[in-house]
Amino acid sequence: MKKNFWPPVDKFFWVVITAFFFNHCATTSKKLIVPPTNLAPENLRARISQNFQRLHSFEGKARVIIELPRSGHNGFSEVFINFPDSIFVKTEAMLGIDIGSLFLDDRVFGAYAPRENVLYYGEVELLDLREFLQIELTPSELYEALTGLIQISLNDSSQFSVDDGKYLVASPAAAGQVKYWIDPENFLVTKSQVLDRTGKILLDKEMQRVRTRSGVILPQIIRFTRPLAKERITVYYTEQKINRRIAAGKFQLKPAKSAQRVYWGVLDRPQVDRARVK
Repeated sequence: MKKNFWPPVDKFFWVVITAFFFNHCATTSKKLIVPPTNLAPENLRARISQNFQRLHSFEGKARVIIELPRSGHNGFSEVFINFPDSIFVKTEAMLGIDIGSLFLDDRVFGAYAPRENVLYYGEVELLDLREFLQIELTPSELYEALTGLIQISLNDSSQFSVDDGKYLVASPAAAGQVKYWIDPENFLVTKSQVLDRTGKILLDKEMQRVRTRSGVILPQIIRFTRPLAKERITVYYTEQKINRRIAAGKFQLKPAKSAQRVYWGVLDRPQVDRARVK
C-alpha cells in the first residue's frame, strides 16, 4: 500500500504553512514602493534640481516623430546642448519639415532652411517654433522635450500627496493647474500635466526608459502631447553622451553663402549680433 506523505492529523496545518510561504515570497518579490509623505515640497524640488546641476553638456542622436491632425513627420536629429542655455539641433530626412538646423540660447535664435536657402534669426523671446516644426512648443518646452528634465513649480497653494507609488505635486497655474509625478527612487519627474480650469488636459509630458549615465539620470523616450489640438512630438534617443566637451563648431548653423537672411525683431534697432548666427 502506498504511504501517504501527509500526516493525517497535520495535513491542514501543512497546507496553510505552504500557502503562506508562497504568498509571502510572491508579495515580497513585487514589493510596492510607497514613498513617505513627510518630505516637504521644497526639499523635493531641491532633490530634483540636484540632477540638473550634474548635467553640463549633452550630445545625442534621436528619432523625432511629430504627429499632427492631418499629417505627420519623422526623421533623425542630432542634439547638442551646453548648459545652461545653448541648444543646437540638426535634422536629417525630416520629411515635411524644412529646417536643417536650429540654434538658440537665452537671447538669440537662428534657423536655417536649406531648401529655401534662408537663414532666419532674431530674439529668442519672439521665436515661434510652430513656424519651423509645425507644432506648438515654447523654447523652454523644447529644452524639456530634448532632455526629458522638468523642474517643478511651487507656490503657497501647492498640494503634495502620493499617487500610485509616486510623489504628486499639484500647483495652480495661469491656465488652471499643473501636476507633477516624481519617481521616489531617483527624484525624476516622469510625468507632468497642464490642465485648464475645467480639468481638461492641455499638455501631457511623459518620460520613459530612465537610465543613469555619468551620474545623470535621463529618460530615453520623451513624449509631449496636446490632446485638444491632437498634436504630439516624440523624441526617442538611440545615443546619449553626457558631460563631454563639445566643440564650438557644433553650435554653428553654417548656411550657404548665398542664403537670404531674414531678421525677426525690431528692424530699425536689431538687438542680435549677426556674427552669432553665421
